[in-house]
Amino acid sequence: MDEYSDANIAFHQAIITMSGCALIHDMTENLFLHVRAIRRVTISQDNRAARSIVDHMKIIEALEKRDTELAERLVRQHTLDLAAHVEKHCNFLD
Repeated sequence: MDEYSDANIAFHQAIITMSGCALIHDMTENLFLHVRAIRRVTISQDNRAARSIVDHMKIIEALEKRDTELAERLVRQHTLDLAAHVEKHCNFLD
């Protein structure tokens, strides 16, 4: 699970790097410190790893098709789903 968690973060960082926006890259570097801590807990809950892989594959397919609107929608939904999961299952963060 640790290996998948590291690969998951690397996936997100690659997407950000491909954006070519230094500001977004710099802003999210600090955010990933917190994401890593939360990811270690959440990735094994409620089948998150399997759902995350499916989400990532759909995002990759949209990028390969150069369907930026679909990719944006998928990334946004992926993020919102994780936020909802954290809110529901990570009450230790309160």
